[in-house]
Amino acid sequence: MKKRFFLLLSIFFFLIPVYSVECTEKSDFRYLYGEDAQSMSLEKCMQCHPLITLILISAGARHAHLDCRECHMQVHSYFPGKTNYEDILPKCARCHQHPHGEELVHCSNCHQEAHAPLFIPASDDLAQGCNVCHEKLSKDINTFTTQHTELYCTACHHTRHGEIPECLECHQGHKGSLPGAEAIEMDRTPLGQCLNCHLPHKALKIVYPDDTANMTCAYCHRKASEMLDKTMSRHSALPCIQCHPEKHRNIKRCKECHGTPHPAEMIKKFTTCGQCHGVAHSIMR
Repeated sequence: MKKRFFLLLSIFFFLIPVYSVECTEKSDFRYLYGEDAQSMSLEKCMQCHPLITLILISAGARHAHLDCRECHMQVHSYFPGKTNYEDILPKCARCHQHPHGEELVHCSNCHQEAHAPLFIPASDDLAQGCNVCHEKLSKDINTFTTQHTELYCTACHHTRHGEIPECLECHQGHKGSLPGAEAIEMDRTPLGQCLNCHLPHKALKIVYPDDTANMTCAYCHRKASEMLDKTMSRHSALPCIQCHPEKHRNIKRCKECHGTPHPAEMIKKFTTCGQCHGVAHSIMR
């Protein structure tokens, strides 16, 4: 692969002077190739198509390993007013057989430059086909509705296919600081890492990993953190996710850990633990 790359690159730079002299002096391709254009070699194609060559070398993917004539069955056969341009263009399905199914058969709507097939710029056509390939993400964004649901995919992925935008392009970040500390720059705190909690296609279904540190919660839940630091109960030594597992606002009931420590007669009179013990972040004995 590397050998072919450097070979093409060396040929490219070697042939540019030939192109600049001969192709500019004589615009008719027959001056260079005579009547038999069908027998042109790869090197001759590169002479008059240096830009296409450079695109293939830098972004051609598997197409960079093909001879031009493997795709271009006809060459220099287009004449305005006499030839239908669509008829002489290479047909993608000859090699690829509609890899995205029968719903997406117009390859050039998304793959706009066949010589750089994996560079897919954002477009209306691309946005219309996202749900075909990204079925799960499409289902998520329509099931867990947010303002994102109302947008075209290209509103966020606005440059090219595969681009992951920065959330802060549209959203203002959370503001917060550790209890008793000065405000810390966003990109140095867990608050600056939006994807730690927010999955963009279901952004309000907030989840977090099992190793989430209490400090992360403390940036927004300052009061709860201060209360836990002051309490003398065992709760202060626990990770937040032990009582608030898996997703934001999930709250375990006291009896899930403590069972029913009091007699039934007392439970009838005091129906909630908090009536005697206050809040879980600052237990009263």
